[in-house]
Amino acid sequence: MRASLDASQPCWLLFVALVWLTLAYPVAGRADTVTDSVAAVEPTCRAVADRIYTLKEQGGAERQSSALLRETLAGMGFTVTGDLPVPADLVSGGVSKTAFKAEMAGNGPGPTVVIMLEYDALANGHSCGHNLISGSGLVAAAALAKLMPGLPGRLVVMGTPDEERGSAGGGKVALLEGGHFDGADAVLITHPADRWSLDQRLLSMKRATFTFHGKASHAAAAPEKGVNALNAVELTFHCADMLRQHLRQDVRLHGIVTTGGDKVNVVPELAQAEFAVRALDTATMDAAYARLGDCARAGALGTGASLEFVVPRVALTSPVVVPPLIEATRRGLLAAGVEAGQLKDWTEFVSSDLGRVGDAYPTVNVWFKIAPEGTALHSDAMREAAGSPEGWKAAVMAGTAVALTAYEMFTHPQEVEAVKQAFAAARAKAAGSPTP
Repeated sequence: MRASLDASQPCWLLFVALVWLTLAYPVAGRADTVTDSVAAVEPTCRAVADRIYTLKEQGGAERQSSALLRETLAGMGFTVTGDLPVPADLVSGGVSKTAFKAEMAGNGPGPTVVIMLEYDALANGHSCGHNLISGSGLVAAAALAKLMPGLPGRLVVMGTPDEERGSAGGGKVALLEGGHFDGADAVLITHPADRWSLDQRLLSMKRATFTFHGKASHAAAAPEKGVNALNAVELTFHCADMLRQHLRQDVRLHGIVTTGGDKVNVVPELAQAEFAVRALDTATMDAAYARLGDCARAGALGTGASLEFVVPRVALTSPVVVPPLIEATRRGLLAAGVEAGQLKDWTEFVSSDLGRVGDAYPTVNVWFKIAPEGTALHSDAMREAAGSPEGWKAAVMAGTAVALTAYEMFTHPQEVEAVKQAFAAARAKAAGSPTP
């Protein structure tokens, strides 16, 4: 006869308590270990972020900001390498002088987790809050540095300059092509915003510059002898305007006239327009881009002008969404003190060279709230928020979440394997048929 199990029996209560502790303690223990480490490094990291905010160095010229981050990381025990070699056609001289790579090995083989730092400003200062991207990433890296002697794997901190001009091929694109992300199992970054979000959608983007060559003539005396290059530009825009109604709603197609002639009484022999095409997935963007090229060819054909157009080799792709990595980051955010109800998706989208990293490696970007909802990136209001005490408090929470996510990757190899498998499956699916 089997003995019945009565929850009032002391042995059963002890068993239940042991099971609960086995399941719950690792989560609580990880959070306590990481947050204690964050508290120890936070003052140093804030001083660095504040200094970068004051320096407000623009893309490609972030020399002091980069040096400050490199020196700080070296002082924390990282092996730091600057002047990273990259393709010479993307960065003049083939060296990214304000990029860097800082590495720290754990106590044995394990995953490679990369934390990216951005630190370039805009003309109106840090109105995109990149001082807080570097600050929050530094919080995560510094906290983990204290724990790496007891963790398997490798922690890498990538200093990624010039994000604001990423579509030109510098920044992360050049570092990717230079092989500096090789071996990454998970890549993490943060970005300040007007909300907390784990929405990973970014618009893929490719630029197009159409140059039309016509024939000059006097616009009053002999217009019939001219070929109007500006008319070719105008026809391209008209064709593109008609194209928009037949594109998917997330496709963005926008352009400007960069050259349109010099004198009103001379038929323009040279005219030029620059366009950008964007979409939520790369295949759809590529399909729309091809159709825009047809618009330019139609402009040339309809006016008799000749078209000069070379497809740029650099484009920004959409990141691959990796649910297991997003879910691990969500757990990190909740443990850092962000309430689940605070997480919101986006209805408006931007492009970034981060998309290229997320297309190549499992990547998560943590959007963190530093300003009231509706505050635009690149605005003076966002700049002020990026230098505020409230902004720094949110940056620390985001950095804590990144550190917790990385810690989970280091301590749970099954999580890393799930991330790899999900990334491979999602990437294969993303390479499917476009929907223009």
